[in-house]
Amino acid sequence: MSNPEAAIASSQKINRWEIAHRSVAQSKLWSFLLIAIGSASSLISPHSPLVGFATVAGISLTRQKAIAIPLLVWLVNQIYGFTVRQYPQTIESLIWGLVMGAGTIVVALIAIARPQFSRERWTGHCLWLGITFLSGYVLFEGLVFLAGLSMGQSHVFTLAILWGVFVKEFVWAIALGGIHALLLILAMRDRTAS
Repeated sequence: MSNPEAAIASSQKINRWEIAHRSVAQSKLWSFLLIAIGSASSLISPHSPLVGFATVAGISLTRQKAIAIPLLVWLVNQIYGFTVRQYPQTIESLIWGLVMGAGTIVVALIAIARPQFSRERWTGHCLWLGITFLSGYVLFEGLVFLAGLSMGQSHVFTLAILWGVFVKEFVWAIALGGIHALLLILAMRDRTAS
């Protein structure tokens, strides 16, 4: 037989989790932080960690923001790259940029899917973050690889380069996921205190 008190306590925890998640997803602070950090990432690296941003945005924001914010980060990176970093202004550079933008959208769309298990508890949320990140990375790099093949530039895909990009993306996804988790904890505490 099941314990009704345990079921009620579990239901209240789930409700707290869902309410906190919705609260953070709709907050201007979290959106602003993602945009600011994403824009600043262009100063640190020639290529923003688009997979990490799209993954975390997709699992932590409303559907519309989850697509718009990673695309804004991509756009800032492109503008910064073509102006300050002086990317070559060629058709190939434009194609690379567009492919990276398309890859960003694909990753965000995967993350947005958020199956039921990812909406109820920390464990499901973290599991979906990992699944989305790994599948998003493979698809993003797959699109870049196919674009490179179509332009005759497949030589840029060595295991060392792919591993380096993976590690960079992973670190960013974990850091952004950590900030998001902190905001969730604060939202749940605020809910408990009131």
